[in-house]
Amino acid sequence: MNDNLYNILWIDDQHEDLSALHRTATDYGIKLFPYKSMNGGCSELEKNYSFYDAILLDAKFFENEDDVPGTEDTKWVHQAKDRILQLDKKFEYFVLTGQAKAYASEEFNNAFKYVFEKGKSKDLDELFERLVNAANNQIETQIRHENSMLFEALKTYDIEVTKTLLKILKGIKIGNSGFDDQLYFTQLRIILEHLFRKANSIGLLHDTCVQQGNNKVNLTESCLFLSGFDTKHLNVSCTITHFPKLIAENVKNIIHTTGAASHTSNVDLTQNINIQAYRNEITSPYLLYSLAFQLMDILLWYDSYSKTNGDVATNRSFWKDIQRDQHGNKFEIETITNIAANGWGTIAINKGTKNINIHKDAITQNSLAVGDQIKFTVKEAYIPQNITKI
Repeated sequence: MNDNLYNILWIDDQHEDLSALHRTATDYGIKLFPYKSMNGGCSELEKNYSFYDAILLDAKFFENEDDVPGTEDTKWVHQAKDRILQLDKKFEYFVLTGQAKAYASEEFNNAFKYVFEKGKSKDLDELFERLVNAANNQIETQIRHENSMLFEALKTYDIEVTKTLLKILKGIKIGNSGFDDQLYFTQLRIILEHLFRKANSIGLLHDTCVQQGNNKVNLTESCLFLSGFDTKHLNVSCTITHFPKLIAENVKNIIHTTGAASHTSNVDLTQNINIQAYRNEITSPYLLYSLAFQLMDILLWYDSYSKTNGDVATNRSFWKDIQRDQHGNKFEIETITNIAANGWGTIAINKGTKNINIHKDAITQNSLAVGDQIKFTVKEAYIPQNITKI
């Protein structure tokens, strides 16, 4: 059995009756994507041709998916061939037919290089071997197989995500000097938007980060939330940290580099001063490539993390609203860890990373002891104020 996977678009009006063919194809690592008609199959191919590795045709099928039996015709396979030849991507196309007359026709065989007959095991074996060989010659197929973990993780994303990363990886693989990298900076941000929406769907990311202003995703605030920091404007935070440090830094770097705006839809790269200044000195696609590789690691990390942290109720239990006083100072809730001999207390903030002192008068006035939880605000002097014992 072939360890690689091949996506083959198949047009055959009787594909529903050919389950055995699907099983044989599976032995060769082939997944058939069937359609009954020329318009059905070709429309899909024209939209998503980068997804497919080769094409399999019957000799006789419908013009449209909802056509009735009796309207099948061999003329549609010729029109399908014409549409295939007009695609930007060049495909090998094969015919598997049960029509004896069509199979024996000199005209038909002149039009189609590879014609095989249904029901003949020898023909089927040769057909699938040729399909695999043709697929292996496709640059896109090679890229998918070389990056199989990535493209497996992308199966749950919108097809446009796969298309974008495939085009970038193709540019890297073939060394395309004419690759217009600036077309793809915004696409990287949009892929982050897809990831953040997925994180929200399983409760890892707070609703307010993805549902502000016509359901836009606030990339900056989302990054802060998943990194374990307070959001700057949405007044929500998470009591645990989801992003590992390097993932958080990579996400922040992509957001910062690809646009100054917080939301994906507001990005205009021509107004990005950093990128324009960079372009004045360096005109290569390597900045895009480096960001794309960072993003691929982020996607792989999320695929693994989401599978082991997918309980929505548990994830949402870590959400926390940030309360502020009338001056905008944040209310903290922490536990007193020490009271010194001089009467001053100690409490840790910023998730235990910074110790601050509580004035001895506040300790006395509020009858505080070690282990007490208090609610308070902290200003720049780092002296707790507005203390309330909980």
